[in-house]
Amino acid sequence: MSVTTSSADRVQAFVYDFIRSDYVSGWTSDKDSDFINEPERAARCYDAAEYGADGKTHAEVIEDWREAFEAYLQNRLGHEYPERFSTAVRKCFDCTEAWHEKNGSLFQEIG
Repeated sequence: MSVTTSSADRVQAFVYDFIRSDYVSGWTSDKDSDFINEPERAARCYDAAEYGADGKTHAEVIEDWREAFEAYLQNRLGHEYPERFSTAVRKCFDCTEAWHEKNGSLFQEIG
């Protein structure tokens, strides 16, 4: 799939805003405190908060982005959404994951 420079810039802007949105923040926060479905993560986040840290890993954050994006597509746009756009957004998430994996930080806790 070939994407124009202007389209790539729009996708990057969307991703930047999306991962910092209240929508994603709420999604992540729910998982950070879900001692029933995410007990290990919730415990890490709870313990880390005592020291002003985060506690989750980069892998968990990126997976949250993916899950929140899929929910966003379903809730906001219905079942018919622009495939090129969603593919480009997913590729951004994949690139971020690959960067962390290459640099050995994918499964490190966020400070």
